[in-house]
Amino acid sequence: MMATYLLCARCATSAIRSGFRSVKPRSFSSSPRSFKSADARAISEAFLNKFSKGQTFVRKQLLDANQLRLFSLTLDRPHLWSSSKSSPTKTLEDEEPLAGTPIPPYYHLIYFTPAQLPGVLGLDGTDASFNPDAPFTRRMWAGGSCHWSGADPHTSTQSLLRVGDTATEITKVLSCEPKVIGKTGEDMLVVRVEKEFRNSQDELCVLDRRNWVFRTALDPAQPASTVPKPTELSQAQLDEAAKGKILQEYNRNEAMLFRFSALTFNAHRIHYDKPWATEVEGHRNVVVHGPMNLIAMLDLWRDAQAGRKAGVSRDGVFYPEKIEYRATSPVYAGEAYRVMMNEGAVSQMEAEVKVVSNDGTACMKGIVTDWSSTP
Repeated sequence: MMATYLLCARCATSAIRSGFRSVKPRSFSSSPRSFKSADARAISEAFLNKFSKGQTFVRKQLLDANQLRLFSLTLDRPHLWSSSKSSPTKTLEDEEPLAGTPIPPYYHLIYFTPAQLPGVLGLDGTDASFNPDAPFTRRMWAGGSCHWSGADPHTSTQSLLRVGDTATEITKVLSCEPKVIGKTGEDMLVVRVEKEFRNSQDELCVLDRRNWVFRTALDPAQPASTVPKPTELSQAQLDEAAKGKILQEYNRNEAMLFRFSALTFNAHRIHYDKPWATEVEGHRNVVVHGPMNLIAMLDLWRDAQAGRKAGVSRDGVFYPEKIEYRATSPVYAGEAYRVMMNEGAVSQMEAEVKVVSNDGTACMKGIVTDWSSTP
């Protein structure tokens, strides 16, 4: 999967916290700042000339049952959908999901993974499928949105990605903008990419828009200073923050991150190479994949929906209309954190879901929009 990490680099976190602004019109000053901005603008224009002239990149793939099975088990979910909990004797450990089983929200991440030879990968292990030219080669997935266009419950037939079907992915570049990090004055490029996922009947099932930040490459010969670990909240403070919330606690380990990387074919070294993560990129441990937390937010929402609508005959299959999300801080292996939403939000059209570390840092925020109760 194309760079399946969501704003994981230490400096990307700084960029989001400090905010960024558009590059001003070209200055003719001789200052280094002006030349750097001009370079960023020129590289942005070259990128758009290469990718954004209406081209689309099309791939087809069988939605394999075993890949989905292994992915769900990696996430410690023995059932794809909550309805399966009524039959505890059969789990994904015992058998693959049946042909025709709907693929849960954002589990399509495991399909259409990168198809590149090792020599094409970046020094940090990331694929270079939609990268601007050097020096802007360090890609971080900063956020985006996903619409389950074919999951409208009011239609007679839903258009869903299903196990055993042959789906099509259509990718195109939407934009590339030079930006400046307000606090540091550093240039970066923000690239927006759109992916359509269609079933074998050419029906649109999922519209996935991803915002990538490209910053200048790091020099492995220059050791990075490690981010210190903040003090965790006391149990009393954690209990207070949990009042009125639906939540799920996590503490991911290195084995889970390795399996997630393998299934998404993501070779970004910050997720499994601790010396690279700590000494080159300045993290205090290997980094939890951002999409793992995005999926955890969606899983929390649909589990809550299944519990609330237990009497509704939908076989436990619940899709939102869309999610809009933004990553704000890394999550590290071996550190506890929680995914939470307000109890009352589950019955509302819009529900805010957050990923919050046990030191109180908000690491990811999302707004999940439900389908209206009436057509």
